Amino acid sequence: MAVKVDHGAQGSPKSQASIQQADSLNDVNSQVNRLHAQASTLPFRHPDRAVVAYNIATNYMSSYKATRQKGDLDQAIVGFAETLLRGMNHPPMNILTFEHLTRALVTRFDDFGAREDLDHIISYFRHLSNLPLGVAGIKRLNVLSGLADALRSRFEVGGRLEDIEDSISLLRHVITIVPPATDDYHLIASNLARAWKRKYEQTDEPEDLTEAISHYRAILTSCPLDHSLRSSCLGSLADALTSRSERSGDLNDAEDAATLYQELLDLLGKEDSDRMWVLMNLASVYHIRFRQTNDPEDLEKAISRYREVLLLCPPNHESKDYLMNNLGFSLTSRFRHFGRTDCLEEAISLYRAALHICPRGHPRRQLSLRGLAHVMHARYLRTHRIEDLEESINLKREALALTPPEHPMRPQVLYNLSVSLRTQYNWTNDMGYVEEAIEHLYEASKLVKSGHPLSRLILHLLAGNLVYRFRHRGADEDIADAIKHYRTSISLIPEGHPQVSSMLSNFARDLRLIFSRTGDAKHLEESIALSRSAVEYPFSSVRDRLKAAKGLTVTARFTRHSSALTAYRKALSLLQHAIDLGPTVQTRHEYISGRDVNHLRSLPMDAASYAIKSRAYEEAIEMLEQGRALLWSGMRSLRTPLDHLHEVDKSLADEFTEISQALETIITTTHVRDFVHTPAGADDDSVAIGRKDTFARDLTEKRRLSEELDKVVLRIQALPGFENFRRPIPFRHLQTAAIGGPVVIINLSKYCSDILIVRSNHSVVHIPTPTNFFHRVTELAHQLSETRKSYRLESKKYDRVLRQTLEELSELVGQPVANRLMELGIPEQSRIWLCPTSVLASLPIHAAGPISSHINVKRYLCDIYVCSYTPSLSALIAPRSSNLSGSASGSPSLLIVGQPDETLPGVDSETRSIESLVGSGSVTRIAGEATPENVIARLSMHPWVHFACHGVLQPGRPFDSSFLLQHNTHLTLLRIAKSHLPTAELAFLAACHTAELAEDGTPDEVLHLTAAMQFSGFRSVIGTMWAMVDEDGQDLSQYFYKKMFAAGAQVASYEKSARALRHATQKLRTEKGVSLERWVNFVHYGA
Repeated sequence: MAVKVDHGAQGSPKSQASIQQADSLNDVNSQVNRLHAQASTLPFRHPDRAVVAYNIATNYMSSYKATRQKGDLDQAIVGFAETLLRGMNHPPMNILTFEHLTRALVTRFDDFGAREDLDHIISYFRHLSNLPLGVAGIKRLNVLSGLADALRSRFEVGGRLEDIEDSISLLRHVITIVPPATDDYHLIASNLARAWKRKYEQTDEPEDLTEAISHYRAILTSCPLDHSLRSSCLGSLADALTSRSERSGDLNDAEDAATLYQELLDLLGKEDSDRMWVLMNLASVYHIRFRQTNDPEDLEKAISRYREVLLLCPPNHESKDYLMNNLGFSLTSRFRHFGRTDCLEEAISLYRAALHICPRGHPRRQLSLRGLAHVMHARYLRTHRIEDLEESINLKREALALTPPEHPMRPQVLYNLSVSLRTQYNWTNDMGYVEEAIEHLYEASKLVKSGHPLSRLILHLLAGNLVYRFRHRGADEDIADAIKHYRTSISLIPEGHPQVSSMLSNFARDLRLIFSRTGDAKHLEESIALSRSAVEYPFSSVRDRLKAAKGLTVTARFTRHSSALTAYRKALSLLQHAIDLGPTVQTRHEYISGRDVNHLRSLPMDAASYAIKSRAYEEAIEMLEQGRALLWSGMRSLRTPLDHLHEVDKSLADEFTEISQALETIITTTHVRDFVHTPAGADDDSVAIGRKDTFARDLTEKRRLSEELDKVVLRIQALPGFENFRRPIPFRHLQTAAIGGPVVIINLSKYCSDILIVRSNHSVVHIPTPTNFFHRVTELAHQLSETRKSYRLESKKYDRVLRQTLEELSELVGQPVANRLMELGIPEQSRIWLCPTSVLASLPIHAAGPISSHINVKRYLCDIYVCSYTPSLSALIAPRSSNLSGSASGSPSLLIVGQPDETLPGVDSETRSIESLVGSGSVTRIAGEATPENVIARLSMHPWVHFACHGVLQPGRPFDSSFLLQHNTHLTLLRIAKSHLPTAELAFLAACHTAELAEDGTPDEVLHLTAAMQFSGFRSVIGTMWAMVDEDGQDLSQYFYKKMFAAGAQVASYEKSARALRHATQKLRTEKGVSLERWVNFVHYGA
């Protein structure tokens, strides 16, 4: 089609040549050839050559739009340029051609990134803005907007701040001349908001971000719901609010961002390609909100969305590594919050897989390096495997090498490396790591923008390293600088931020250290004041506040401050709350068993030792009860006896029972996570992307039920006589544990260890211990454990070590206790209960000996007194809290669970022997049908049970310790703990390891099968401290049951079981060839 030049008022052109354009792509080549031929017929300076050049350029542009061939675009640009050089005798056409040339250059820059075009584009737009655009039908608005876009593009390429400022200035002018609520207005406002956001990313000035947010809000306010810009503005506003929330800690911004992203998701179809990115951004908002509030439900929402994103992501998507890193980061946060090691291992797999698809030279390799380094450092803190720390440092060094000084992430990378260097110093005591960290932190402090959240972390870590250096060099300037940086970093924390307690606690710790070096009392007083503030700060996590409380106890104790006991009370209260954060007993155990909380596990013993030192013996016992066996006590609180409450308010008692049972169901849940998707190309096929993860659901439900239960408890406590319901148990009630005989508590603390004797209706008796008691006992426990691992139980080596252990225990515990009991008028052969703490719980204190006496006979403690164990006083009180109506009035009903195999050939004769002693009418034997379900069902029908099978110890996973039953099935500790057997009386566990503590660092939790049987309802339980010899099962059980039924079945009682066991082990000792460990192995728990 030939398009005539419209001359308008300008008059007729001298040339009659026409401007021509092909009708379709098929005509383009022939049209271009014809135009080139036409141009060749015209003299070089002929005025019509400009028109022909214009026609050629427009046809090449048409061709480019269809083919996207860069050569066509280049030819179009050449044609427009030639047109302008020759000039048409028509000013409007010259202006139009200039605009076409500029737009073609913009297209080339947008499509091919030709950086050199940008300067020309900006220059041409500036020139156009000074021309009379109206005569060529060009909107000045479009030219100014194009100039603003080009300036923003040059800013993004070169980072020149004046370019983005000029772009904003132009757009602010343009928006004033555009009618509001029009498409042009919305487009300009969107570009202006985008420019403000880009400027913020360069300047880190909050005002720039506020401007961007203001314009995005204005667009959404005036933009129709079906407008094409609405969805992009929803996402952009949410992104800007997320950035502001992350910087300022404003929770409202995070909540608004989450709402906007959810609205955007509702607008997108299930198959929309943008859905994946919106979900990822929503997940990021939830993670930011979690860091602001420490609300674990936000973290679970983030993990759930990240998993969904990875399920939507195509196998070979270019951003898969980025998405895996995000999920890995959230899982690491879950590990830090709950101590779940499976999350830690999954995060490591994700990071390794992400790094695998980011080889050297990949633009995001640095991100994957940082993520993997972060999680390896976290695992080191958990396990103290030095290889993890070394890998973390190496990864961070590589990340730093990929981050040049001008890179915006360099301050973060420097900070991350300094964190690991500080940890490496703690391991090696090499000051070179501290010096390097200080150097990196000074560099980072100069690079980070003022007021950025990272700046307070950098200054805080720098202050701590300067204190470390002061400890070695003693330079006063390091103290001054450290205090200055601490104060500055704390002043930068927004009010209500969860980091407050942690940062105050660190400052307090180092002020205590400075005081110890300088003696300046003002540093001590400020340290205590800061610690108190950290402990009470309501917006920080319970676990950060607990860390602060623990620090305060150290300071107060070290300085003999009057607040020490108060600090210990607060710390113990927070310890229970910190453990209860986990929705299940398994997650709670994972938290308390980590090496990163080593310092907390001794807290109850340290508190008791301080109270004992202050002669507050009763409070010491209350503290031990409050801080030990927390996993059992947490579950036991849900089974609180309600007989009296039922009489006063039955409906309230029923409500408490209903909620408690629902809570117990969740707390005893085992989380099984099934792989449902594996990322293609992952280095580790075990990486899980989508999982059937019920943890979030259980966490939410546990939280809801806990809140409901707290309300019910408050109502119960308001009743007369129930003021102390579910409060820490006072000593006057704990003292009732000693109704049947004295309870000997042996408290092991690095500060000072003590022995306390509790008697009913008498004051507590204190027995001091030698100053080296703690170290000797710790070494005894270690030596006995290591020997048992390295040598067979019946070996001479083990026998010698065990004998030495018992001799030392006699000197440290047995002899002093026996002597004092005699002094107190407790006759020999009386029953006593042993309640050891810490690693003492793994030692056979009942067999301490030989003990000197007035008769010249070799005797052990269990020969002088009938010894039983109890994990806590509450565990001993519980069996006596309800009356039994079973075997007290008749022959006991005994269930025998026997599982003979080639390694346990004596089980058959053992069970037959028991049946003959007890009487077949009172015995039920199950073997072939002995599955976990059948055994649990039969336990409720038999008050007595005898297990003769394999016992399986699971190091690190105590709730998976079990009895091995039919068809290789396992009756686990956790399954037993779920049982509620109110009529259960006696359990004899003739299996290996049933009272053995796994070496997981939590001896005070007393997690073994014997304790589980006791918790489920059995009043008396007999267990084994290590592996047992098969033949001992037959011999010992025969001696035991013969003694139990010596006076007839009618008077057989579980309360006689401790004496019967003592009799049986004494008989076993007399047999020829029976080694020491074989009779020492058997222990009695309970009433």
